Amino acid sequence: MNQSQKTSSFLRAINKYAKEQSDAILLEVEEFKKQEIEKATKEGIEDAYTLIQKEIAVKKAQIISDVAKREQESRKALFIKRNGIVEKVFADAKAKLLEFVSSEDYVHYLKKSANEVAELFENNECIIYVKENDIDKAELIKGIIPNGKVCADNSIELGGIKAHCEALSIVADDTLDTKLSDQRVWFAENSGLKVV
Repeated sequence: MNQSQKTSSFLRAINKYAKEQSDAILLEVEEFKKQEIEKATKEGIEDAYTLIQKEIAVKKAQIISDVAKREQESRKALFIKRNGIVEKVFADAKAKLLEFVSSEDYVHYLKKSANEVAELFENNECIIYVKENDIDKAELIKGIIPNGKVCADNSIELGGIKAHCEALSIVADDTLDTKLSDQRVWFAENSGLKVV
């Protein structure tokens, strides 16, 4: 082999080695780029996922808040409607009671009530309260409760008798006002008009 062939062979070997090194470096660069792209893609996906989760959490909280607000508004509307029904029922009942106190049956009711008070208080002195319009029935009541003093009471709007016996420390309230008021509790428990 002559010198020129040796040189040529040497240069080819160097070029071949350089080419192999260059190819290896390019392959390594490509692999590095691929890994970096995969890493960046993965991080991008994770960031996007985190961002989406945050957005979902914000939207979910907003929806829950909106639903709670609507539910509260619905309950308020139902409560107002329920109260309207209750007030109408009791206004109608009050109107019927006012009709009743204008009837002859009311006099029988007062007699029955006076008899119950007389039995409760026996022969003890007592003060009997009636509504102002019923003061004309004082003699009827005193006929049943002879030891009673009949007085008008402006707090009695509908009618009936309320009596107090100091000797026995007893107050008997058989007024229609109290009976109607007591029915509100029963009505609330049994009417089925509940706001849940």
